[in-house]
Amino acid sequence: MLMRLISRYWLLVPLLLLAIVIRDWVETTPTLVEVEETIDMSQTQSDYYLEQFKTRKFDTHGNIEYEVTGNTLAHYPDDDRSEITKPSVVLHREAVRWEVASTLGLLMKDPAIFTLQGDVVVKRESPSGEPLTIRTEELSILTDDNEVRTDKPIEIVAETWQLRSIGLQSSLNEGKLNLLSKVTGRYEVANPE
Repeated sequence: MLMRLISRYWLLVPLLLLAIVIRDWVETTPTLVEVEETIDMSQTQSDYYLEQFKTRKFDTHGNIEYEVTGNTLAHYPDDDRSEITKPSVVLHREAVRWEVASTLGLLMKDPAIFTLQGDVVVKRESPSGEPLTIRTEELSILTDDNEVRTDKPIEIVAETWQLRSIGLQSSLNEGKLNLLSKVTGRYEVANPE
């Protein structure tokens, strides 16, 4: 009887063995996993953070060159940059005081460039000249070279005149102002009384 059973189901044994081998092969086949590029977290983490801060830089004679204040400052060591919210920069130059404020600021140490972004307002106060205001969306201050520049549209407003242009370069020490392109202006003659 056993022989009869084996002869009757002899085809089933190889089929069952084949099914077991196929099942085992399917379960152990390596699946391809797409690996995402990893991010170096040391480049995205600040090493210090300040709130409601004020910092100053002095020249070799002990005079204040500039002051920086802001709501927050986060310093990132990978490229030695500081990101500032609501920055205000006061540049002290001989007989002239420049105040610059904006929404955001980025201070790079090498080279020393302070980039202000978002509703940038520059005010110049000088006892020898009339006050003036410059407005733009982005402005870079090269603190070592005492230069200010932008390639964005600007507007300069004084009591009796107004200028608009695309781009600006200025030497703070020399008092020179270069408007780069599409310059328009308006000048009002004061009424003699």
